[in-house]
Amino acid sequence: MAAMYEIDNLISKMSPSQKAGQLFLLAYPGKDPDIIKPLIDRYGICGCYLSQDNAETFAEAEGLTEKLQAMSMTAQNLPLLLGVDQEGAWGVLVPESHTGPGNLALGAAMDGDIVFQMYQAFGREMLSVGFNALLSPCSDVNSNPHSPIIGTRSFGEFPERVAGCVKAAVAGAGATGILSTVKHFPGHGATEIDTHRLIPEVNKSMDEIMNSDLLPFRAGIEAGVKIVMTSHIKFPKIDPDHPATLSKKILLGLLRGTMGFSGLILSDSMNMGAIRKFYDPAESTLLALKAGVDVVMICEEHYDHNENYLKKQLDSIEIVRKAIETGDISETEVNEKLRRILDLKLNHMKVKEPVLSSKDRAEIIDIENRAAHAGFTLVQKGLWPLPGTGHIVCVNATPRSSYKNMVNVRGIGPNQAKPAFDTFKEAYGGLEKNAGFVEYDEIINSARLLEKAVAIIVVTEDYPLPGEDFDKEKQQELVKKLCTEFGAKLIILGLRSSYELLDYPESVTYLCAYSSRTCSAQAAAEIIAKGVPVSGTAPVSVRF
Repeated sequence: MAAMYEIDNLISKMSPSQKAGQLFLLAYPGKDPDIIKPLIDRYGICGCYLSQDNAETFAEAEGLTEKLQAMSMTAQNLPLLLGVDQEGAWGVLVPESHTGPGNLALGAAMDGDIVFQMYQAFGREMLSVGFNALLSPCSDVNSNPHSPIIGTRSFGEFPERVAGCVKAAVAGAGATGILSTVKHFPGHGATEIDTHRLIPEVNKSMDEIMNSDLLPFRAGIEAGVKIVMTSHIKFPKIDPDHPATLSKKILLGLLRGTMGFSGLILSDSMNMGAIRKFYDPAESTLLALKAGVDVVMICEEHYDHNENYLKKQLDSIEIVRKAIETGDISETEVNEKLRRILDLKLNHMKVKEPVLSSKDRAEIIDIENRAAHAGFTLVQKGLWPLPGTGHIVCVNATPRSSYKNMVNVRGIGPNQAKPAFDTFKEAYGGLEKNAGFVEYDEIINSARLLEKAVAIIVVTEDYPLPGEDFDKEKQQELVKKLCTEFGAKLIILGLRSSYELLDYPESVTYLCAYSSRTCSAQAAAEIIAKGVPVSGTAPVSVRF
């Protein structure tokens, strides 16, 4: 443990370049950490945002973090904060890591112990390779069924339930010693625009968000979370001029003042469309720091992967260095930020834990499987359970062409290459020998097969893709058609959120996993083939 006078002594010895560097969490492309070494050597940066692009396996990740930490200790004798988007619906080290079913399925489980154990598993796996900060849990109340980016990343639509899950998630992660992050303050769930593209606006008053969107953040703060991540969203009734990341009213007035948060304020990536399309990257960095952000995150996200990464980051650090030298950012303000950063690193941050044993990994797999099963919800009961005899046909409602952008070079996202339907087909086909499978493109020639079936299971999927959309239009058109033609014997298996039911009749059977993750597709096969009872409770409204 480092006393505050020791931290102040360290700060007093820092140059303006080193002080500026500590205010940045930076990404870099590829698997060679030497790319970021010049910035570590010159500025002693706070840390790195790491993704599937930097490491795909546990072995790669462990080697990577050892090199990065060695660079930092040589340059500044301080460890790096190494943050990852391991949040369930998104993940890193996939498929070796165990993401669980994602937050929406955990919200459906209505079991704080399961949420605790899943986030504890995240912490155990990530710390075992030297990733020491979870940029999760996503703490947004998903109040908009048309949100293009939150969806299954949220614990649900009901503020009190989401708050309970956030509290359990922070506690579960904290039990391992890993840092966790509640995001995207003060709430991203009511938006209809993806901030990876543009700046959304949420026309809620302070009273409205205090009684809804802010409940999970308050729960996270009370549970001891050390990091809050901002959102690039405008709340014009609170601050008509600035998105939250650049708003003193929201960060200093609301988060620091009203809510009493004393930990680290981390910006969402300043490379997202909501910022870079409307602000000069370097200037926006200065605005964020003046507004109350402690650490500016620049995750390159590969929208502009042909540009010079280091130059963009260098420009941002340099404008901050100059602002420190000229007093444009006061010494008092900078030192307060540095105290929070160094206190976090020296008194609250573990660098790494030992490699997991085979027993540890088996325990985590069991937790993941139980979590996936617990989220399944029979939202609408028609033909359920399935008939005991007769031929069952499973239809993939998704054209193969829709999967093309599941794994793109963008630095963040699900990082799941295998479609959920393919996993379900393998697992269900192994358990139910009397099942047939039909692809979207085969449906036109399968009318006779469908007519003879005693039950038709049509599988739907969705994936939250930052800066992009998973194409569901043809999927939804096919499901509507099948509902009309075979409604009485149709079962929709939603490997996604249940908001799609708004487009389908109330008479159809709807079994929902609230997840398109591999573990949920496997659980679906077991539940349907073995007649396993389901106990989940819908975490979102279905009919309005």
